[in-house]
Amino acid sequence: MANRKQKNKDQHLAIMWNAGLYLRLSRDDDKFESESISSQREMLLEFVRKNPDIKVYDIYIDDGYSGTNFDRPRFKDMENDLRSKKINCIIVKDLSRFGRNSIEIGNYLTILFPYLQTRFICLNDNVDSYLDPDSLDNISTKFKNLINDEYCRDISIKVKSALTLRRENGEYIGSHPCYGYIKHPENVHKLIVDERVADNVRLIFKMFLGGESIRGIVKYLNEMGILPPALYKKQIYPKYKGNGARDDATWNMRTVRRILTNRMYVGDLVQNVMNNIIYRIQKCRPVAKEDYIIVPNTHEAIISRDDFEAVQQLLFRDTRVSPKTQQLNVLSGFIKCGDCKRGMIRKKMYSGKKEFIYYFCSTYKNRGKNLCSKHTVHAEKVENAVLAFLQTYSKMALEIEPLLKAINESPQRERTSKRMEEYLAQSIAEKEKYIKLKSELYPDFKAGLIEKDEYETFRRQYEVKIADIETQILGIRNKIEEVDTGISPENEFIKAFKACGEIPYLTRNVVVAFIEHIYVYEDNRIEINLKYQDDYETIIDYLYNNRLIVFSLEQYKNAEIVKQMRRARRVV
Repeated sequence: MANRKQKNKDQHLAIMWNAGLYLRLSRDDDKFESESISSQREMLLEFVRKNPDIKVYDIYIDDGYSGTNFDRPRFKDMENDLRSKKINCIIVKDLSRFGRNSIEIGNYLTILFPYLQTRFICLNDNVDSYLDPDSLDNISTKFKNLINDEYCRDISIKVKSALTLRRENGEYIGSHPCYGYIKHPENVHKLIVDERVADNVRLIFKMFLGGESIRGIVKYLNEMGILPPALYKKQIYPKYKGNGARDDATWNMRTVRRILTNRMYVGDLVQNVMNNIIYRIQKCRPVAKEDYIIVPNTHEAIISRDDFEAVQQLLFRDTRVSPKTQQLNVLSGFIKCGDCKRGMIRKKMYSGKKEFIYYFCSTYKNRGKNLCSKHTVHAEKVENAVLAFLQTYSKMALEIEPLLKAINESPQRERTSKRMEEYLAQSIAEKEKYIKLKSELYPDFKAGLIEKDEYETFRRQYEVKIADIETQILGIRNKIEEVDTGISPENEFIKAFKACGEIPYLTRNVVVAFIEHIYVYEDNRIEINLKYQDDYETIIDYLYNNRLIVFSLEQYKNAEIVKQMRRARRVV
C-alpha cells in the first residue's frame, strides 16, 4: 500500500492542486483549543506548507453550524467553486468537521468527488482520494462516519431532554418571543411585556370583542401603518428571517387569528409547538396540541383570561359579517333556531321605503322546508327581549350584595347553624348505631341465633340505611358550610354584572360577556341562556334556603331578586 501511494505521488508530482480548506465548528461542540477554528486553520495551513504541489484558493469557515446537514453558507460556496473548477481539492481536519451525516457524506465521497475528479484530504483520518483512492470507501472510513452520525444523534437526544426539562420548569427556550413580548435583559429565559407593541395586541382583542371582524381588523391595522409582527421582529432582531419578513409585508387574517388564539397573552408559557422532523434535517413540523408544554402564569399577561376565553368562544361560533361595515352584528353567532339548533340568518326586507330586519332559520333556507320551519322573528323583537333580559339580571345583581350582607349578619342565621350542628350530631349517632347493629349480626349468625337468610336480609338493610345516613350527613355538612361562609360578592354572576354596571342599550361586548345562546321557536317564543346560569342558581338556592330571613326583611320585599326567587322556587 505504501509503495502504491509513493508511486502515485511520484507520477503526479507536477500537478498543482487548488485547494479549499474547510473549517467548521458546531454550537454544540466543546470549544476546546483542539477543536477551535484557529486550531483547525493552523493545522491545515501547516499541511499545505509541507506540500508544494498544493496552493490555497480559499478558506471556507462555517462557525456555529451543525454537521447534521450540508445547508451551510460557506460549504455551499465551496461546492459552487468546486463545480465551477475554481478548486479541485478539499482539505479538512477530520471527517466530523466535514459533516456528521453518514448518508450525505457517503454521497460526496463516493459519487460527487470522483465525478468531479476532486481530491479529498482528511488529515486525522488518513484519507487522501488521490494518493490512496481506496481510503474513501474502506471499512475504517465508513465506520468513522457512522460513529460521527451516532454521536450527533446522541447529542440531539440529550439536548432535547435538557430543553424539555427547562420548558417544563417554565423557562423560555425560543429565539424570538411572540409579538408583544421580549426577553428579559438579565434573564433570556424569562419574558417581559414589550410595551412598544403590547397596545396593538390589546387593540386587536378589543376590536374583535367589540364586533369587528378579523378582516376588518386587518384593514384597520394596515390603514394605520402599523408594522406587522414579522417586519417588527426584523426591525429589532437584524438576523430574523421568519415568514412574512418581506419589506412589503402587511397584516393578514392568518396573523390576526394567530394572535387571537395565542395563549401566551394570558401569561402562560406555551412551548414545544414545533419540533424537528429528524436530527439530520433542520426542518420543523407542528406538534399535536396535547403534546404542547404549557406552564401557567410564568410572565405578565397582556390580555385577561376572561377576555381571552370570550374570544375563543366567539371564534368557534358561526358568524356573519355585514358586507358594508365589515362588522359583526350585535347578535351574530348567538341567535339559533330553537328546534334544529342551527344559526339564524339575518335579512333585510322592504315595504315601500321602510326597512325591516328579520331572522329566519338557516336550515329552512339552505336544506329544505322538510327539515325545519321558517321560525321568522323580527330582529328588533329579539334585541329588545335580550336587552330586557340583561337589564333584569343586572338589576338583581346590584340588589344582591346588601341582601347577602343582611343574611350573613342575621341572628337567625346563627340559630340555623346551631340547629344544623345538632342535627349533624344526631345523624352521626344514628349512623354509629346501625354500624354497631351490623357488626353484631355475624356473631349472632355464628352462634346460631339467626338463620343465614335472616343474616343476609338484615345485613343488606343495615348497609342501605348506613349509606342513606352518610348521604344525609354530607348534605348537612354542606349546609353548615354554606351557612357559615355564605355567598360573597366574588360569585361570578355578581362580579360580572357589577363590573358591567347599568345596561342602557345592547352592544356586542355586553352580548359576548353575558349570553350563551338565544333560541327562537316557531311560536315566536324566545329562550335566552345566561352564561353565568350556574352561579345565578347558586344564589337562588342560597336565598331560598334562607327564605325566612329574606322575607322578614321589609326593605327587600319588592326587590327584583326576591321576585325572581319566588318565581323560580314557587315560594308563596
